[in-house]
Amino acid sequence: MDIRQANKNDITQMVPLLDEVSKLHIEKRPDVFKTRAYEEIKSNLEEMIQDESNIILLAEDKQIVVGVIICKVREINDHTNLKNIKVLWINEICVKQEYRRNGIGRSLIEKAKEIAKANNCLRLELNCWELNGEAMKFYENQGLTTQRRVMEINI
Repeated sequence: MDIRQANKNDITQMVPLLDEVSKLHIEKRPDVFKTRAYEEIKSNLEEMIQDESNIILLAEDKQIVVGVIICKVREINDHTNLKNIKVLWINEICVKQEYRRNGIGRSLIEKAKEIAKANNCLRLELNCWELNGEAMKFYENQGLTTQRRVMEINI
């Protein structure tokens, strides 16, 4: 398995991965998540790849994209309550269902840690929905801990 920077030629293989995660969210929380068509996901990826502030890495097995991580360096400066800080924000991470539990996600996280260190980031941060217990367990196994919670009540 190789991990490398994504380019526009990878988009057709990336869309099904992101669609897999999208469908999981829609299934669990149809009140929150909308269905996205192939073309919408593709267009979104095209924009992300063109934006040089995004770091998009692929895990590839025999030229098949089996995992993706999309991240960005974020800086918080002059916030009312928070100290100035630089973090690597993971926007998306997904591994093809049939390739999970083979160390691909762990390898993507490790690569993200290397990128964070190279960019003088203090830590990695990401957002995970409570509905995705499998992902939460994975993140905890990678050493991530809960920093804060967003809570809700339907009215």
